[in-house]
Amino acid sequence: MTYTSTLSSAADPASDRFPWAAMLVLAAAGFLALTVELSPAGLLTRIAPDLHASVAATGSLTALYSLGNALLALPLTSLTLRFTRRFSLAGALVVFVAGNLLVAASTGLGPALIGRFVAGGAHGLLMSLAPAVAAGMAGPRREARALSMVIGANTLGIALGAPLASFVGTTLGWRTSFIVAAAVALACMVLLILTIPPVRARRAESLGLLRVAREPGVLRIGLGWALLMLGYMGVITYVDSYLEEVGAPPALTSVVLFVFGVGGFAGVWIAGFVAARSRLAALIGMPLLMAASLAVLAAGIASVPVILVLVFVWGAAFAGLVLAWQQALLLAGHRAPEMAMGIGVVLTQAGMALGSALGGIVVGSLGVFATPLLGAGFALVALLTLIRVPALLRRAEEARAVQ
Repeated sequence: MTYTSTLSSAADPASDRFPWAAMLVLAAAGFLALTVELSPAGLLTRIAPDLHASVAATGSLTALYSLGNALLALPLTSLTLRFTRRFSLAGALVVFVAGNLLVAASTGLGPALIGRFVAGGAHGLLMSLAPAVAAGMAGPRREARALSMVIGANTLGIALGAPLASFVGTTLGWRTSFIVAAAVALACMVLLILTIPPVRARRAESLGLLRVAREPGVLRIGLGWALLMLGYMGVITYVDSYLEEVGAPPALTSVVLFVFGVGGFAGVWIAGFVAARSRLAALIGMPLLMAASLAVLAAGIASVPVILVLVFVWGAAFAGLVLAWQQALLLAGHRAPEMAMGIGVVLTQAGMALGSALGGIVVGSLGVFATPLLGAGFALVALLTLIRVPALLRRAEEARAVQ
């Protein structure tokens, strides 16, 4: 059974008002989910003793979140398409709350891993549904603005999530960061119920999962995005250890992650500006910039100002590429955006889980200074997936225009 969104029908066709409240709630939920996903990155050395585990083993908290996201996103998306979007999104947030509370209450690594897996699955469903819901509510004329808000918030969640969680975790305790996340998610659920109409999806022509996967460009773009996320996670998961190795003071981790986030703000704006003029330039330029900054970081430079500049550039490049590649994926899969995004979620989350694991292997065998090279290498490999994609995207844009 296959479906497509009809949320645009819920809007008043005579009204030119943009659904700001609903877009802001969807954006906030996406930002929160990405923040929680990356929250262990700057807190590993604080979480590990409380869970009676090594730092390397505690790094699996990020991997299990990504694994839950990758394994459960498509099955949950397929299952919930028969319900109203409001019910499905609210249900995802309820499960997300439960998973985070379990992590906060854990006294050992095992229960914490279960909580992360559960929260990751809920996040996968949220990521699959939110962009299509936003586009449907906004309508064709305002779709670009809606997607920029939702995708931009996800991008900023990736960029700012780790520094925000690190700040809360270092000042109030790492358990508090998960409790706060659960409380905010609960508030988002209430606001979502008040702002999202209870519209049920209708059947689409015949676009099942395999058909969507065969849509030109969907798998290529999803795979490239996954490789980029793999490289990113291989570095960010162990940034605390990297800074410790160069002799930086412990407080610098939060500063570095904050600078990464500030760069992310700039990157979202730059990528949107560049993509409006040349989508190909944004898709290629951002990974190249990311690879260049990481390659220099691999030298293990001990100068704090240099590190901060490189991290700012890395953050800008990374946030920009996430925005550009998500927009490309939604365009390629425009006939079934929810399932196309679900496929992208599975691939990217698998890449993130693998990135955390590979980062641990690299740290154990080659040292922490090799992790930036891991990130740079996969950023360059991802560019190979763009072969023939620009032509596919042009055809997809033409086809969407005549629908």
